[in-house]
Amino acid sequence: MSREPSPPPERPESPYPYWFKVFQVVFGLASVITSLFIIANPGYGAEDLVFLLSLALVFSSVRLILAGGVGKGLRSLESIGLFGAGVLALVLVVALVLVPGLSLDTLVILLATSLMIQGLGRIQYSLRPGRGAPSWLRGSFLATGLMTVLVAVVVEFVSGLALLTLVELLAVVVFVSGAEAIVAGLGPTTRKQMTLLRLVTFALFYGIIFVNWIDLFNGGAFIYVVPGYHIWVIIAYFIPFGVLLLTHGWKDWELALSLGLLASLGNDLGYYVVGNAFFGFHVNLLDWYAHQFGLYGNTTLFVFNGGFFHFDVPSWLMGVAIYARIAVIVMSLRHWWSRW
Repeated sequence: MSREPSPPPERPESPYPYWFKVFQVVFGLASVITSLFIIANPGYGAEDLVFLLSLALVFSSVRLILAGGVGKGLRSLESIGLFGAGVLALVLVVALVLVPGLSLDTLVILLATSLMIQGLGRIQYSLRPGRGAPSWLRGSFLATGLMTVLVAVVVEFVSGLALLTLVELLAVVVFVSGAEAIVAGLGPTTRKQMTLLRLVTFALFYGIIFVNWIDLFNGGAFIYVVPGYHIWVIIAYFIPFGVLLLTHGWKDWELALSLGLLASLGNDLGYYVVGNAFFGFHVNLLDWYAHQFGLYGNTTLFVFNGGFFHFDVPSWLMGVAIYARIAVIVMSLRHWWSRW
């Protein structure tokens, strides 16, 4: 007697609509960008950094409010608690902006309190039962919530820390929270989606941190001394992802190409972010990004060292290279995904 094949297990439906997932990604990116700007610019005035931190916390508070009120609505203690934590944190941040005359130390303490409330809200969300979110996302919320509360406690109760150090600590937590929102908005559910997300995350980390660390340390001294310096840098972008071609053959060449180009964007768009944060640079990031995205026309950014050839790289050419890489990454990943 033949046994009928069992149907595949049902994938749990997300309680959140598509527009909310898009909102999570957009506001998560806004939080990440704002926090990175704070981390990379410790030389800015404390007042400006506190204002930017307040703005990032507004993004995070609104996400909590919608997470509690969207989907199944305010029909459970968990949703009400999440919604309430977001409202309380948002009211606290908005009150800081509307009440003049507070000292910077007081502002930072109140911002830390707002962040602690958000952390407790995340912990509550991670512990709620049911199929509202996959286990990996609840675990991420729990870890982020615990770290948020811990940093907020340090800021509030550990004396002797410099004001800018406190702001930087809070910005790191906001960065992690924003990255988590992006992942939650993308909502990977299959093994293939999770694998692609991990590879993209690694490619960005590799380009932003690893390649920039080497490039910043060696670029100034060896950029015109080492033959073909920039050719070697380009090769370095693709080395980790050549493993895909060695193990899976050329069928994954589009994925390897996209990941290498992502690493190159991490290098080109994160260069002075890392330089300001870790190497003591004091570069105006807004002006630098204007150069990178081609807004300075024929202004030369650097000389490309290709070994046997050299040429000036103007702002417009750098901008075209960045836009073209983004287009190639999108098209290559889309085509690779449709084939598999």
